[in-house]
Amino acid sequence: MQPCDRPVAEMSLGEAVDCMWEKGSKALSVIAHNPGSASIADWALGFLAALILLNLLLLLLGLLTPRGNI
Repeated sequence: MQPCDRPVAEMSLGEAVDCMWEKGSKALSVIAHNPGSASIADWALGFLAALILLNLLLLLLGLLTPRGNI
């Protein structure tokens, strides 16, 4: 049995993050190189990754913009 085949509830946090990183990178690779053969799960993971990256970008942008004290 592959480590990523186990339920997430049985994994440690590090194992779960490693598995999600592996699955996410494979999904993004399939979408980027051959979008016609990507499954709905690949598209869902790609969309989720895009939302996370957008959120991080907005967070960094918010931290870098100066704010006036009111």
